[in-house]
Amino acid sequence: MGKKHRNVLVKAGFLAAFGLLTIVALAGFVYILREQLVKLVRQQDLLEYPKAKRCSECHKLIYESWKESRHAIAWKSKTYIEATKNRSKEKCLPCHIPKEVKAGIKPAPRLKNREDGVYCVPCHVIENRMNGPYDLFSPPHPTIQNPEYRKSKICGSCHEKTYKEWVSTGEQKTCQECHMPRIKKRLVQKLPLGLLHSRRLVGDHRFIHGEITGKDLLVSAEIKNNQLFVTLLNKLIPHFLPTATSGDPRMFLYIRFFDRDDNEIEKYKEIFAPQQNTALPFGKKIILKYQPADSANRIEVSLQYKPSWSKEKKVVRSIELIG
Repeated sequence: MGKKHRNVLVKAGFLAAFGLLTIVALAGFVYILREQLVKLVRQQDLLEYPKAKRCSECHKLIYESWKESRHAIAWKSKTYIEATKNRSKEKCLPCHIPKEVKAGIKPAPRLKNREDGVYCVPCHVIENRMNGPYDLFSPPHPTIQNPEYRKSKICGSCHEKTYKEWVSTGEQKTCQECHMPRIKKRLVQKLPLGLLHSRRLVGDHRFIHGEITGKDLLVSAEIKNNQLFVTLLNKLIPHFLPTATSGDPRMFLYIRFFDRDDNEIEKYKEIFAPQQNTALPFGKKIILKYQPADSANRIEVSLQYKPSWSKEKKVVRSIELIG
């Protein structure tokens, strides 16, 4: 290799190294500049326990969904106030006014913004950092991705009994898939911040309770050997039915027997409730047996559900047997 050729290679190597260093320096400068610009628009109060209304300034749609949820009234619902003797039961405080919700850990109760119940901040601000299902560049508050938001364990921090029931079923479908179904939309509605991110799958923050239907819970009744057999099967809901860690939802089974003149001659009532350890397990048939009176001509079977926050019962299934 000639001297001239070697000089050309040395110069080329020098230029390449200089170019690479220049690129690195420019990248570092752009990063520092970006961080400085972000600091100018960063809103530190968002990590200092603001009220839910503050979050709504950007996350309008999520806030409006949350307002319809039971979480939003966890501290101020009439049912809760009555059941806890004007909020005096200490065991209920951690999950009605949690300070910081971490997967699998019972939260401590908080003192600030209690009227907001279970809201954005205790669920998303963990150790002074904004957490969420996505890792996002967000000038008002950097957001780090936390995989726990897609897992049932974070729900189990408060819904302990239901979480254990779900685990025992071996079901892969998470709490969020049933109670926070996702649709594609923008996380932020405030301009121009809303344009920083593409549309993403966002969970329903109403934390929907869902309707119990005849497809979820199978009910059948038949007369065999002069006896009435009623069979109940929780087929599709992968936890006990009803379920609650502390609340008192109930299902009622009413059996009524009538004679040929349609006079009621006998009646029975069964209660299925988590606090009585009589709730219906997932995937297991429950068979109840009754002995009708000889004069029974018509039988009515009615299964009804009452959530813990309501006094009204809703009919899930009704059956009538003749003869």
